[in-house]
Amino acid sequence: MSTAFQWVFDNAASIGINKSPVVAQTTSRNQTVRATSRGGSIWRFDVAMPAGQLWTEARPYITAIEQLDRHSTGTVQINTAGYSSWLSKYQGVADTTSGFAATWTTGNTVTLSTVPAGANLTTGEVVLKAGDWIQLGSSGSVYEVAVDVIHPSTTVTLNRPLIDDAGTASLLIGPAVTWTVICTSMPTWSIVDKNIVSFSGNFSFYEALA
Repeated sequence: MSTAFQWVFDNAASIGINKSPVVAQTTSRNQTVRATSRGGSIWRFDVAMPAGQLWTEARPYITAIEQLDRHSTGTVQINTAGYSSWLSKYQGVADTTSGFAATWTTGNTVTLSTVPAGANLTTGEVVLKAGDWIQLGSSGSVYEVAVDVIHPSTTVTLNRPLIDDAGTASLLIGPAVTWTVICTSMPTWSIVDKNIVSFSGNFSFYEALA
């Protein structure tokens, strides 16, 4: 995990999340648009830092991010106190989120292939609620559940088409998910009052796709 990237998320004043489709286009030398393509919904995080960070504490992380900026990927989670309790919290009623597995091919759905006995679910209870985050294995991509999954249904509708190759994997759910991201821009900063760093603007992170 990128310690520097994670430091930004763990110390954020606010985190903006955008999952809009990415539109790319190619142009000719005379700037005529030659082709336009609409990509899947890519996760983007705009992170604002609070006032009052000590420069002596922030310096190693900022220096590392400047070195990583725009060309190196890192991994981040939103599982720190203050965010995991509402932003990444699992909303279903299962007694455990460990032991769920899914299988998938193409499209925007996955099928729950394993529901652990320890989940203690009964008919009509919510397995996954719309807005829950799931990751298709530790190296898979992160998706958002689009429609409540009611036991014993095993179909999970996702917020975007699958970008992972067909397969089967254990699910990571809620604050356990991990994004691989790249820092596309960072705020300007200055030192005030001798040891306080002041940020102007946000850190922007985009999901890094192979």
